[in-house]
Amino acid sequence: MNETPDLDRAARAIAENVYAAFCRQATMPAHPLEEQTVVTRLVEAIRPQVGGAPGAIVEAANAALSAWEQRDPDVRGPRVVAVDPADGSVTLG
Repeated sequence: MNETPDLDRAARAIAENVYAAFCRQATMPAHPLEEQTVVTRLVEAIRPQVGGAPGAIVEAANAALSAWEQRDPDVRGPRVVAVDPADGSVTLG
């Protein structure tokens, strides 16, 4: 039985979707080992916002993406414009 709370599962699903969508559209070098670090930072940013307004999730995800870009100047990509907390889907623009 998985003991991960629902908020953690929701935050991870959204974070993974943000990361995947960002990577499909971003200009960036291939750093496969960086994926878990970035997803973890996205989860940490998103989790406190789960259960609140979707706009807060969008802001948290975008802040984490901006921090990633600041750490690695070769990474540039779109931002999250919408999140559906019910299924974890994201829209970037």
